[in-house]
Amino acid sequence: MKQNKPDGRCATCPRWDRWHIRIPNPKDQQKLIELYRRSGAKTKSDFLRARLLDESFKVITVDESAVEYYRKLSSITARIQKISILYNQTVKAINSYHSVKAAQVLLQRLEQFSQQIITLEQLAIELTWEYQKR
Repeated sequence: MKQNKPDGRCATCPRWDRWHIRIPNPKDQQKLIELYRRSGAKTKSDFLRARLLDESFKVITVDESAVEYYRKLSSITARIQKISILYNQTVKAINSYHSVKAAQVLLQRLEQFSQQIITLEQLAIELTWEYQKR
């Protein structure tokens, strides 16, 4: 197909397959730009197509007041995950053939890890309660 138009349209393409719109009101433009940014759409045309054809799309919102809560909760979750890895390594070591003395030491480590996990889980629960009270 020969492209002889400056905007890339070709002479043999149907006229209705290309749409151009203007939004003269600056407030409407800002509203549309904000909706596009919040939509998470990859391109503006994907966003407009979804709006015109009444397709569902996601809207991403960020609650600024919850950022600190998410940061703290992520930190607690990461610490629990690290301790859980150490816990699993200790269990594997106990299951391999060790002396009774070594097994007792490893069991004490398991108790410590279990206590740390419980403490962190309680901290996460308290943090969530505080967040829900706000």
